[in-house]
Amino acid sequence: MNRISDIAMQQLLLQGFQRAQSSAQTHQLQLASGDKFQTYSGYGADALRLISAEGVVARASAYENAGQVALTRLQTQETAMTTIADSVADVRQDFVQVLATGSPELLMPELEVAAQRILGALNIQTGGVYLFGGVDGTVPPVAADTLADLGAAASIDGLFTEGDRATLAVEEGVTVDGGPRASDVARDLLIELQDLATVESRLGPFQGQLTAAQRDYLVNMADRFGQLAADLNQELGLNGVAQFQAAEAVERNIQRRDFSEIVAADIENVDIAEALARLNQDQLAIQASARALGEASQLSLLNFI
Repeated sequence: MNRISDIAMQQLLLQGFQRAQSSAQTHQLQLASGDKFQTYSGYGADALRLISAEGVVARASAYENAGQVALTRLQTQETAMTTIADSVADVRQDFVQVLATGSPELLMPELEVAAQRILGALNIQTGGVYLFGGVDGTVPPVAADTLADLGAAASIDGLFTEGDRATLAVEEGVTVDGGPRASDVARDLLIELQDLATVESRLGPFQGQLTAAQRDYLVNMADRFGQLAADLNQELGLNGVAQFQAAEAVERNIQRRDFSEIVAADIENVDIAEALARLNQDQLAIQASARALGEASQLSLLNFI
């Protein structure tokens, strides 16, 4: 039978075997997860630094995504406003050409095409959001599709359905202009297009030789569309400023996220080579402990008789 000292030795060997098993399990988890510990409590005094760094990573990533959304919105608005500006320039050129040639037959059809392009650009949407609707992007901001729709409207203001001008968060405590509303871009333009839609009812059809009244009208409209083009360029300039601010915010958030990830990784990431070496040592210790424990359990005076 075993002596008291044999039982004590077996208990010591068993404790060593269990410690080796526990250490091996810890290192296996480290290799599987890449983290030194599986709970914050394991990091001790570094836990607060780790939590803070992870919080910065989460916030910076969220604002980076918000900044990218804002940048995409502003870039799409820029494309739409460029389309409108090009259409305004084309219409002004049509006026100049008609005045130069005295052949107005194609004027109204070309105005119809330009109006459709302008109205389509004002009602542009991305992901189901109408970009010129301000904070209310759920419905088309302009309730018109054609030059005839503008001509039939009781008032241009009644065609607009939009919220306040939007501001977009791109960084903690930093917002940028969310871009103009449809009325900011084109209220005056649509008023002029409405007037053009009904001009023939007042001055007669644009066919054959221009009348003096028609000529004076087109001269005035050429001047008006020149001013409208200048106003659009101003909105495009504001859009460019907002794009620059959003892009800069995205870059700063990327830098904050990357730095905080480095801080967090320095605290929590395990040294794979070291963990693997220790796991190998643990496995050797387990084998040795198991062999010693097995031999100790067989000790008896009969082995020496």
